[in-house]
Amino acid sequence: MAPAPALHRIGLTGGIGSGKSTVAALWREEGMRVIDLDAHSRAVLDVPGDGVEEAIARFGEELRNAAGTIDRAAMARLVFADDAARADLERIVLSRVDEAVAREEAEAAAAGESLVVHDSPLLLEKGKEGDYRAVVAVLARREDRIARVMRDRGKDREYVESIMAAQVTDRERILRADRLVLNTGTREQLAARARHTLERLRADAP
Repeated sequence: MAPAPALHRIGLTGGIGSGKSTVAALWREEGMRVIDLDAHSRAVLDVPGDGVEEAIARFGEELRNAAGTIDRAAMARLVFADDAARADLERIVLSRVDEAVAREEAEAAAAGESLVVHDSPLLLEKGKEGDYRAVVAVLARREDRIARVMRDRGKDREYVESIMAAQVTDRERILRADRLVLNTGTREQLAARARHTLERLRADAP
């Protein structure tokens, strides 16, 4: 997926509970266009439209929930046990995510913007760092991350640790990212670090 001419991408990533979404929100407040890839991905199955209908055509009407969208729990059970089904679902979702991202990038280019940020939680897991001018990883202490998700999302420790186990380690993030934002203090400290990183990214842009 090549960016629009003269438009440079920054990848923003981080593990569950790291504070990546907080950094994304802070950058939006600073005037950056932040494209939320996870939100676009969820919308394919959670919002009535072509994506839902293609998924129903492929997997069956029994996957439609009362709201007319996809029963995510039933879909998860299906694709977990069937590699071909999982590949088809990824194709349905990712093709539409690419289209949505391309529309946002075209809007950015038309507005004369030179930088866009992709908020992408699985950027490194999918080996996509080569798509970006720079990759920024948000890091936080493991126990802080677990406590944050348990408090804010009502999840148990086992759930958080299972998600962590499926994501790259912080060591990998340190080795593969171009810049790091440490979420190891107060929200005010995180905001200052996020703004400093954004200033450096803007200064380095052509």
